[in-house]
Amino acid sequence: MTETKRGKLPLHWQMLIGFSLGLSTGLLVHLAVGGDVGWVQWLTANVTGPIGQVFLRLLFMMVIPLLFSALVMGVAEMGDLASLGRTGLKTLLLTIVISGIAVVIGMGIVPTLR
Repeated sequence: MTETKRGKLPLHWQMLIGFSLGLSTGLLVHLAVGGDVGWVQWLTANVTGPIGQVFLRLLFMMVIPLLFSALVMGVAEMGDLASLGRTGLKTLLLTIVISGIAVVIGMGIVPTLR
């Protein structure tokens, strides 16, 4: 483990404290006033909603290029694709089939939930 500066909490403790504070504050507000109060709905729609969207977009902005580069590097390090043979073909077909199933499930569930 890396050493931290004196007086500074490690990142995992900061994250645990932030998660605990957010969870307890949300539960306290829910139990005390409920979710139907005007200021709670305003706060959820105008403050926490956009912050959550920005967080998710930043996360996708990091994850998708990392995934793509990992796939490209894996293929590049294999060298000759013909040496992969049947295993490579099975992997490609399995990936296509599973992706297709995921798309069909998603297209079926989204209209149902709306």
